[in-house]
Amino acid sequence: MNMGYLNVLMCYLLVGISYPIAAESMNSIPVWTFIAITFAIGFAFLYIIGRATGAPAIFSLSLKTWAIISLQSLLGAVLYTAFLLYGFEYSNAISASIFTSIAPAVVLALSYFLLKEKLSSRKGLAILFAIAGVLVLTVPSSDTSGSTSFYGIVLLALSTLSTSGCVIAAKKYDVQLPALTMATGVCFTGMIFTLPLMFLLETKDIDLSLLFNGKNSITMVYYGILVWAVPYFCFFSGVTKIPASATGMAFAIIPVASTFFSIIFFDQSLTVTDGIALLMVTGSILLSESTESEATVAQPEFES
Repeated sequence: MNMGYLNVLMCYLLVGISYPIAAESMNSIPVWTFIAITFAIGFAFLYIIGRATGAPAIFSLSLKTWAIISLQSLLGAVLYTAFLLYGFEYSNAISASIFTSIAPAVVLALSYFLLKEKLSSRKGLAILFAIAGVLVLTVPSSDTSGSTSFYGIVLLALSTLSTSGCVIAAKKYDVQLPALTMATGVCFTGMIFTLPLMFLLETKDIDLSLLFNGKNSITMVYYGILVWAVPYFCFFSGVTKIPASATGMAFAIIPVASTFFSIIFFDQSLTVTDGIALLMVTGSILLSESTESEATVAQPEFES
């Protein structure tokens, strides 16, 4: 298999696994504090590796490049994560992962309206299928212990819109930089964006003894390295080597990984509505990418 595919798949697999871990962390760590500290850990990890391997120094980049990196960081990391973590207060990891997986359909819609890309009837149907899957999540369940409230749905929808906007920005503003430099820049700007919010909004609420106890410290180090640093490196290593449709397909791994880990390791249950929504959203991804896959296969035959 193409290494580009493996890199992108690994990125979204690690992201999916992190959903139940992040959801549990919100019980003891304030949102902006969690984001800022984990970004700082991710940046330190990547910066040390970059210095050791001789990667281009991020502080020598042009202002235009920094602006593009900052936009991708703001949409794809800061806002996406903030809306997601706040959304965990009103939903569960399984529902949140399903929302994230409708991002390919949102990207299709945004590409049509903002980038003027063609929208086939099959892709239009995929968008409707994804929307239907999300609407299923709003159906009240007989067991409301892990249900998603309307406020949670709004926050998760904003999270998905943010990460989709990052994909659109990446399509429109391409930066020719090594994956390690891009990932380091995203973590650095993410830290810069969130540190002021941590000090302004949450300093009084921070209990240092609780924040840096064994469990929370391990969780934040894990998140900084295996949810920020490594996945972003994998993403930027692979996204330029495969079709955009393949990147969209990889989103399907997020709800599968999140659901598996939530049920096996965190004792969460998969409700009927979650199961139906998961199938519908995954189906929408397969439907939206099928025509692109066929076109990719057929192209070499035509040219030969």
